[in-house]
Amino acid sequence: MFGRLLISITLAIFVCRAAASAEIELFNLAGELDIVSIKGEIVDGDGDRFNEVVRDRERVSVVLQSPGGLVRDALQIGAEIRLRNFATMVSSDGECYSACGLIWISGARRYMSAGSKIGFHAAYREENGEYRESGVANAEIGSFLTHLGLRIEAIRYFTIAGPQEFLLLTPEHARALGIDVFEQNGIDVVSPDQLPTVDTYADRFVSYTLLRSRCTGFFQPAESAIDEGIRQAFDEGNRLVGAEQWIKLWTPMLDRVKLEIISKGALLLCLDTQSHLRRQGQPTGINSPSFNCSQASTLTEHAICSDENLWAKDRAVNAIYFWIRSNVESSLRQRILAVQRKWLGERNACGGDFRCLNEVYDARIDDVKLIDVN
Repeated sequence: MFGRLLISITLAIFVCRAAASAEIELFNLAGELDIVSIKGEIVDGDGDRFNEVVRDRERVSVVLQSPGGLVRDALQIGAEIRLRNFATMVSSDGECYSACGLIWISGARRYMSAGSKIGFHAAYREENGEYRESGVANAEIGSFLTHLGLRIEAIRYFTIAGPQEFLLLTPEHARALGIDVFEQNGIDVVSPDQLPTVDTYADRFVSYTLLRSRCTGFFQPAESAIDEGIRQAFDEGNRLVGAEQWIKLWTPMLDRVKLEIISKGALLLCLDTQSHLRRQGQPTGINSPSFNCSQASTLTEHAICSDENLWAKDRAVNAIYFWIRSNVESSLRQRILAVQRKWLGERNACGGDFRCLNEVYDARIDDVKLIDVN
């Protein structure tokens, strides 16, 4: 039977002789990329053999074709793969079961196809001719997967099937479990950015919800973009895992955001959130600084308009200034105006120096970070 997940003290139990070690071979493509192929059952010593093969290598993709084998050696190989930032791959017609799946999941970038057969079941041992789950080995697997950053639903998936069963992982199911995959279709590859996991959608849903509820006063964003972000993230997350699991995913994230508002303040959290979304290539509704760039006349104004990293900062500083002016006694407004003019002088002295501009904006934001205009 395929996919034996065995504790380290157990040798080959389906054959009378010790199983041959896996074939671990190194290939080089055009002097740029190293390919390590692992074929066959993973047995005692294969972890050391793998480490020896990749010892002096930096950029490696590990291609897997294996029925499984020893948990201990599989975890040793997996740990080396993750520490070295290697990629893992199961081809479109490849098979990678149980212990092999633990190696595949360790990849910093995981490649699979719709036709890849990647299967999981619980670790087990032989006792008097019967195969029983090994609590020790499953605990080791759970600890390893936790260190990889997988959530409990994925860990359960990998260890829930019995010794004579398999749960086969599809690209769609991987995304529902929060596992980033690069899905191959011939020469085409769909990245996790193009088809995110449900965890990414939950994060986006909470991020957009924060922008909508607590950040509009700072940024005056295009609300249609925020509302569309909320809708799309909600719909995709709900589609992937269903309403009950979807709510369980984003609710704790929202609770953490509420605590961060208390500890960090709304302004800093809003700035971090819009930056986080922008790094993912997501629209934030912040499409310019606080002024009309078509009317920019100074070197500083042109620099601000050309650097989207400054747009939210400029909008926030501007919004806070006008909020303060509207909420203080008239006798203080001249003093507030003087402070603002002094700061504008420091900003304009930066000219087109982006580092200087960011430092000046950050210093001003630090001065006013406790002010909430929402």
